[in-house]
Amino acid sequence: MWHERVWEWFVIQARRPHALFWLALVSFADAIFFPVAPELFLVALVLAHKERSRVYLAVSASFSALGAASGYFIAAFLFHQFGEPILVFYHLEAAFDTARHFIAGHVFLTMAVASFTPIPDKVFIYAGGFLGVNFAPFITGYVLGRTARMAIFVYLTERYGMAVLDLIKKYILWFSGVLVALGTIYIMLRIM
Repeated sequence: MWHERVWEWFVIQARRPHALFWLALVSFADAIFFPVAPELFLVALVLAHKERSRVYLAVSASFSALGAASGYFIAAFLFHQFGEPILVFYHLEAAFDTARHFIAGHVFLTMAVASFTPIPDKVFIYAGGFLGVNFAPFITGYVLGRTARMAIFVYLTERYGMAVLDLIKKYILWFSGVLVALGTIYIMLRIM
């Protein structure tokens, strides 16, 4: 499978001198178009160099935020030329409509919770830019949610090592479901 080849590539790159460059690039690109989340590369890096986990987290979170800002402005100014084709390519049109509905009224909360949903972050990023939502709560919510998600992966990898991949596969949907339910309840209570 392609994801096994990606994992093998991440493991090889984690031991090479340009690993930080690749982490920055993957983190940046993920927020715009890349189909593989940088957390997988973070796991490979932390397994290879546990003592540098905080550096990896900082680089990944920073470049992910830069990617989100770029995706926001791409969607704001060039959505029809670039954003729509990417959504169509990944078959994310319905997810985009869902993201647009949530983000229109609750930018900060939606962006903070979006990183924990099964919907790719780029969908929420495009929706925010396309709708022209206030950038400050947009990027603040994104950075908070994405950094928290990355920190969870780093912590679990430091604590459980390679077994973290099995833990993630086993509990990620359950954890995501609980966060989405809590976010939905909060929004519903605010609307009433």
